Amino acid sequence: MPARSLKVESLLLDLENPRINKAESQRGALQKIVDDQDVKLVALAQSIVEDGLNPMDRLLVIKSNKDRGKFIVVEGNRRLAAIKILNNSAVLTDFDVRPPIRKRFEALAKDFDLKAIEPIDCFEVSERPVSAMWIQQRHTGENDGRGIVNWNGVATARFRGGDPALQALDLVIRHGELSDEERKKVESRFPITTLDRLLSTPDVRAKLGMEINDGKLESSLPPPEVLKALRRMVMDLANQDVNVTQLKKKEQQVKYIAGLGKDLPDLKKRSGAPKPIDQLDDSDFEKAKPKPKQRKKKIAVRKSLIPKGCHLLVANAKIAEIVKELRSLPLDNYPHSISVLFRVFLEQSVDHYLENNSIPLTESTPGGDKDKKLRKKVEQAVAHLVGAGISKRTLDGVSKGINDKNNPLYVDTLHNYVHNRFFSPTERDLKVAWDNSQTFFEGIWK
Repeated sequence: MPARSLKVESLLLDLENPRINKAESQRGALQKIVDDQDVKLVALAQSIVEDGLNPMDRLLVIKSNKDRGKFIVVEGNRRLAAIKILNNSAVLTDFDVRPPIRKRFEALAKDFDLKAIEPIDCFEVSERPVSAMWIQQRHTGENDGRGIVNWNGVATARFRGGDPALQALDLVIRHGELSDEERKKVESRFPITTLDRLLSTPDVRAKLGMEINDGKLESSLPPPEVLKALRRMVMDLANQDVNVTQLKKKEQQVKYIAGLGKDLPDLKKRSGAPKPIDQLDDSDFEKAKPKPKQRKKKIAVRKSLIPKGCHLLVANAKIAEIVKELRSLPLDNYPHSISVLFRVFLEQSVDHYLENNSIPLTESTPGGDKDKKLRKKVEQAVAHLVGAGISKRTLDGVSKGINDKNNPLYVDTLHNYVHNRFFSPTERDLKVAWDNSQTFFEGIWK
């Protein structure tokens, strides 16, 4: 099926054109098309004069068996009829045509230039049955998508360039948090013209706190206030809770808007200059959301000596039992028991560490081998931990505390907890003693 570029003089109207009863001649076919189309044919002629032929549509033709060198137009007879009349409006002189139609054709013909459209793009088919499939697809509806699928109202509005109703609909689709079912209803056959009817009414816009400027729907309300009314309107129309019949008159429209109740915006919240709603984005809605009240973090009350966040992998069974008691005994009820256990835990932890690292627990003296003092053992354990990679600074709480008379870790103070019946520990002193030595214990029991 070749493409062809043909002159008007070589094109014939189809005497079997489905738009008309079978014609006997070209003149008869032209008369029948004029009768059938009337003012529609004038509108097509005006479009051809002003804009030319639609570049997306070619004429479909077959060779004439009777007239050599001629082609019958099986698709595009309206266009060919309009062109023939424009090229020779005198042809209408003997036709039965309404005077206004004749006058408009004659006026258009004065501005028509045949050279502007010739040659005409055509496509040749071998025989009439071959063309039937293509003609049927074009003229008998969508045919499940095989034919021309007409735009719905929303698509038409988008093509026109985004009128206020479409701006409102797009806002609801983008930010209305629609469910899958709601979105499906909105995006299929939505009555956009009815929404446009509502938003075109000044009294309606006044109740919504909106205005139209230069084709833009604007509002100075916070975005959520704008959205809630538009969302309600869109869903009412999508669910067919209200229809165009109920919204034809201004009084009906105002009554409907007044009935939105809690979905009506609070006009007292207007502030600043109006902003086009098609410029609202996610950030505008995030700013408008009330910030959740931050709960004040409850400071955990420490009731035992060893806090929950301290991890000690104690290998010795007895020492592990001591740790268990130090984690569970309440400081405010058992300060004496805890102070003695702390003193025991310190020395046994140090002894365990020194033995595991082959550091003797005794030292030679003129009087023979004697156990090392607790202070010295702690100092040696600290020195070994530093040599193993633990920061000396993190161990200062222990190394300095055992030698500071004013520190709860002072060795003599720990001894007094056990041996001095006039010396009592305070809850605060015990907590400070542990806090200063926790890193030391974690290094030993890692």
